[in-house]
Amino acid sequence: MNMKAFFERLLEYFNLSEEEYLKWQNLNEDDLPHFSVFPHILDIVEYFKNAIIAKKKILVYGDYDCDGIMSISIITNLFKSQNYTVGYYVPNREIDGYGLTKNNVVKFHELGYDILLCVDNGITLFDEIEYANSLGMEVVVFDHHKLQGDKLPNAKYFLHPDLSEIGKYNICAGQVCFYFSWAFLGYIDKYLFTLSMLSTISDMMPLREYNRVFVKVGLKYLNEYKYQNIMDLIDKKFEIINEDNISSEVAPKINAICRMLNDNTRFNIVKYFLEDDGKQEQRLKWINSINAQRKNLVSTYSTEVNIDNSKSSIVLVIDKGEGIAGLIANNLLQKYNKPVVVFSTNDRNSTLKGSARSKNGFDIVESFTYCKDFIITFGGHEFAGGLSIEKDNLSEFIKKFDEFAKNNPFKDKKKENFKISLGEINITNYNLLRNFAPFGEDFPKPTFLIKDLNLATSYTSLDGKHLFMDISNYAKLVYFNFDKEVVNKRGVNLLGTLSRNNFRGIDQIQFIVSGEEE
Repeated sequence: MNMKAFFERLLEYFNLSEEEYLKWQNLNEDDLPHFSVFPHILDIVEYFKNAIIAKKKILVYGDYDCDGIMSISIITNLFKSQNYTVGYYVPNREIDGYGLTKNNVVKFHELGYDILLCVDNGITLFDEIEYANSLGMEVVVFDHHKLQGDKLPNAKYFLHPDLSEIGKYNICAGQVCFYFSWAFLGYIDKYLFTLSMLSTISDMMPLREYNRVFVKVGLKYLNEYKYQNIMDLIDKKFEIINEDNISSEVAPKINAICRMLNDNTRFNIVKYFLEDDGKQEQRLKWINSINAQRKNLVSTYSTEVNIDNSKSSIVLVIDKGEGIAGLIANNLLQKYNKPVVVFSTNDRNSTLKGSARSKNGFDIVESFTYCKDFIITFGGHEFAGGLSIEKDNLSEFIKKFDEFAKNNPFKDKKKENFKISLGEINITNYNLLRNFAPFGEDFPKPTFLIKDLNLATSYTSLDGKHLFMDISNYAKLVYFNFDKEVVNKRGVNLLGTLSRNNFRGIDQIQFIVSGEEE
């Protein structure tokens, strides 16, 4: 098939006209909704500018995931650009849990803080914000998590996508914070924009409309300005950094820090995106070391767990730290394709804290609401959330959660597989495919299908675990941990994705096999 035919099939697969495709190629910051879609945003800008003039003491209170860390980093960098220092706090997962706590409100009040700015949390913290008010402090909330009906806490100001005219798709907290920086500065700061791109990918926002602009333009800025602290988080050196590099290497390393650490060294992850003080190389080594520990721990635990496949969901209690519960939950979600809650136990009290993960068709917040009689606190969004329960309510929670899972199965959004021939696996077609990027949530990469493939010329790795077949000098089929029976078949139908690999100076397109067509 010729190049035009492949391109036309891509248009059809993604349900795009050629006009829409051309528009996608030229997306830039002008395609973003203006910051004025957030009502009162200029009032909030004036409020903080007056706070600077009055030398008010400001504390930025974030969250411990990548979106939370980027939100803190955007705001602290913004104030730093005004030669104004603000405090920031990254919650301790095991002690603080999710969101602002009354204990921390007391601590910050004693330290003399006048304003608490909650980023990536706060929209459901009614009691905590009221308590801060009672101590004479003011609270501002920049959040994106689900509202509890029409009820809002008694904060001074809010920035939230559901309280704006931005559109129907949720945005991450990093984007909310970026919008504030844009309104504050009067222009788009490209570094802060790039940090919000990391948030968008890590928090799995649907890559539609403005979210697509954030990722596409953010990646353009990263490749153009080569922000060293971000580039250094990518182990393999690529000529062009794309969304896969961010989701597979950068975001997991940022997430690993607060999942693995309970001491105050976790604050160094914000410094990594804030400071240029000669200690960046030392911080980078620290990040990579913590991430290596994270990978080893999650891999070890996930292979040891026993799952009851008769149930519609997975609920586990682990004796590991609370920080890795979400990582294990995500690992099990991908492995068993069921909604997952992983609780961590704490012998010091009678509560269990858990992390939940799901896919399309199963709304985490709705499931928690359904189980609310057995839950102390909860929060999150459609595919991820956190909760705490009394240990004595575990069995009842498991029954209720599984009941919801049974009635709300995942909805498969997979498209029909994209049929491809061996001759179409080449650099030209790969580049055509990349023109439709970025890929991600609600806009996945195509799953390609090679029909009736003869593997007679294939060969295995030295350890016999992996299968390879040369397609051309510049293209290869790669089947990791392959099914040994596949080589005995006359013709196989293989599913996979296309990727680009540069090894020892040789640029090669690879068909990475994901399995056989059922």
